[in-house]
Amino acid sequence: MMAYQSNRKTYQSGERVVFDDGYRLAHLPLVNSEHPAVVSQVEGRDYRNGIYEKARYALVIPVAAEVFLQSEPAQALERAMKSARFAPKIAWELGERRRSRLHATLASGISEADLDRCAASAQEVLDKTGPISICLKGPFLGNRNAGRIYFPVYPQQIEGEDAFALVQKSVGVAPTKLYLVGYYHMRTEFDALETAELAELIDQWRDQVVVQTTISLLELYATNDDLALSARIHARISARE
Repeated sequence: MMAYQSNRKTYQSGERVVFDDGYRLAHLPLVNSEHPAVVSQVEGRDYRNGIYEKARYALVIPVAAEVFLQSEPAQALERAMKSARFAPKIAWELGERRRSRLHATLASGISEADLDRCAASAQEVLDKTGPISICLKGPFLGNRNAGRIYFPVYPQQIEGEDAFALVQKSVGVAPTKLYLVGYYHMRTEFDALETAELAELIDQWRDQVVVQTTISLLELYATNDDLALSARIHARISARE
């Protein structure tokens, strides 16, 4: 019932990871500002070098860094990533900076005027569901933001729907069936051999559960960048235990 398969990017023999426009604009300026592929601005947008002038609001699923540190599969995957030929092209230091900001987005582009309504609607759902069990499976490359490696989130089902789809419907967002935790970021593009090694690693791990945990709250936050390095929590929405 999830949308991961249809949104997964696959690489054929001889292909290589090439950054797309979304990654070059929103992420690369914060990952590797000196890279020649950086798109520093777009005419008509309040955006320069990865930073928005005006804060954006989003409803997110916060995921504690500790669940990765305490998970044997997650640590085994980390060791495999760090021993790969492409390891020097991963921005490991950025991962450390983002540890307190790990999340999957449920709704983005929320207006300031709509924040209280969204919080109340999400609260109504969590009051009914209680804490939500999730698992994260092996690394995921999507059809968008080429250069970013995610962990896909699989939430528990409630009355035939995934729990986060219920939240999305409550705040007026069409269910996406796609909840992704951005985790690894590429400093520079991969060559064909590096891409093949990454594709093989993903095939080995894609169906393995890397993390199991329970989500007891959602967050509404404001951020001036798409990596949430500047994120500030506007509201926490807690489930009843």
